[in-house]
Amino acid sequence: MRKNFFLLLILLPILLYTQSKCTFVERHEELSENFKTAQAAPLKKIIDVNWWSSENLTAEGHGLARAGETDIGIARIRAKRAAMMDGYRNLAKAAGKIQITAKDTLTEEKIEVLIKGASVLSETYDEHGNCTVVLSVPIYGVTNSIAKLAFNPVAKEDFPAPSRNVAVKGNYTGLIIDCGDSELNPVLSPVVRDTQNQSVYGYEKLDYDKVIARGMIGYVEKNSVVRNEDAVMLLSYGNNKIEKNWLANSGGNLSRAGDNPLVIKAERISDDNTCPVISEEDKDKILSENLATHFLDEGAVVFVSNRIRGMRM
Repeated sequence: MRKNFFLLLILLPILLYTQSKCTFVERHEELSENFKTAQAAPLKKIIDVNWWSSENLTAEGHGLARAGETDIGIARIRAKRAAMMDGYRNLAKAAGKIQITAKDTLTEEKIEVLIKGASVLSETYDEHGNCTVVLSVPIYGVTNSIAKLAFNPVAKEDFPAPSRNVAVKGNYTGLIIDCGDSELNPVLSPVVRDTQNQSVYGYEKLDYDKVIARGMIGYVEKNSVVRNEDAVMLLSYGNNKIEKNWLANSGGNLSRAGDNPLVIKAERISDDNTCPVISEEDKDKILSENLATHFLDEGAVVFVSNRIRGMRM
């Protein structure tokens, strides 16, 4: 009897240690299998980036938890580090595709400066410890914006004078240029030219601080705001005005031109579909009306088209 008791005392710790070790191994194998499953999960890809329709440029970053890591806290830290690096790469790629003009984009040096100041909009984890972050930089603004890096201060030029006398209404709040069916290529610094290739509206004619703060142009796709159920037409060329009901409910970039915009139709689009070309008659009308209400000086200009090109990522 006493022998059996002493034998039990000897065997009990061994049995308890063996059981706990088996439990640990099973848990370790379970975590490892979860991480392996997580590693096999496909990552999301950015498909289209329409920077012109947002106040910020955003990009996702994804980081996987390391296979075999049993400490979920450490797994998350490492996954976040990987997600941030991936987010920076994606944000740099997106910023590099934003065109300043038809030919110019941000330099690598400026992109590096830009992404270093990126904000983290969100940080999420799945049950495996994998991390997704969303990084963001502002398109416009005086602090670490794309516009701040894209535009350099230049000597300001005057708007050209009208070449003929035009009857002026003097109450227009902005300018909308209808670019028709052309697929517009959005840029930060477009130029509106007349048929003689004279610049009517461009960065060199605007106040630098205003351009940095809110940009030069608003872009609007017609099919993104026209409501078929209301049978509202975008343009009424007979009296050059927009249906008030539609304008009041459109919001977004179209409201940039105010509640009584001057609407004209482009003759064609030049410079790789970035710059509208307008008639001599429309040029004189725009410049004459601008002398009265200075909507060009305020950058109250919108380009409208059936299609606006997005960035492919």
